[in-house]
Amino acid sequence: MSGLLPRIDFYTARDGRRLAVRIWNAIDPPRGRVVFLHGITSHGGWYNHSCHYLNTMGFEVHFLDRRGSGLNAENRGDVADCQTWLDDVSAYLEQIRNARPVVLCGISWGGKLAAAVARLHPSLLRGLALLSPGLYSHFEPNVVQRAALRLPMRRRMRQRRVEIPLYAALFTDTPRWLKYVAGDPLSLREVTLGFTKADAELTRLARQSAPYLRTPTLMVLSGRDRIVDNRRCKAYLSHSGAVHKTLIEYPNAAHTVEFDPAPERYFWDLAEWIGTTIAK
Repeated sequence: MSGLLPRIDFYTARDGRRLAVRIWNAIDPPRGRVVFLHGITSHGGWYNHSCHYLNTMGFEVHFLDRRGSGLNAENRGDVADCQTWLDDVSAYLEQIRNARPVVLCGISWGGKLAAAVARLHPSLLRGLALLSPGLYSHFEPNVVQRAALRLPMRRRMRQRRVEIPLYAALFTDTPRWLKYVAGDPLSLREVTLGFTKADAELTRLARQSAPYLRTPTLMVLSGRDRIVDNRRCKAYLSHSGAVHKTLIEYPNAAHTVEFDPAPERYFWDLAEWIGTTIAK
């Protein structure tokens, strides 16, 4: 089991915040570096198995816990603005930048952040993987709520908390993982209205980014996903400006493919795409 677990490290964001990252070191030299971004509820600890698999395939794997999530307990579920998330990721990518190519993987909500980073910082990346990406979701704010989020907010209002409308059965129906998600103490259950406002800004930026993406892109979709709007995500990929783009679908998978009873095919497909993309 010890080989499955990562080393916990920390990096300094542009505003001085100390943020956690899980790292699986590969053989020297590694084939490349893979950087993961997690969903709105999850954290890097959900994805030990896929990261360990990629590591055994020769990749150095880095999994960032978003500020206010997972191992980053300070100001839990809050953020100043959308730019802060973008700066956190780009700062880390710049800090690890060397001759090794980097593939950025965004899971669920993290797919929005990954797409925006790829648009704004294409020189830092060799590839972009959007894994069950939350670019379009069945749990979005309605028209009235979106309009309200565009209005200025007083600080007191920004700190009001709202529940994340996602529950364990939306992520998986595998019994042991259902129990894990439902009882996970590091999972994020609520966020501030300030977070929600920043999320709306990120969603707009990510959706507008499709024609500007040039990085080779993979999109993975699950046929039984009840969180992501697969139809609209496919349209997003078709409108992407990337010359090299790949769509992989798992018809019988739930939202978090990692938690399916037999996720090995997904692990292999992801490693194969990353390896091929890095080798180009």
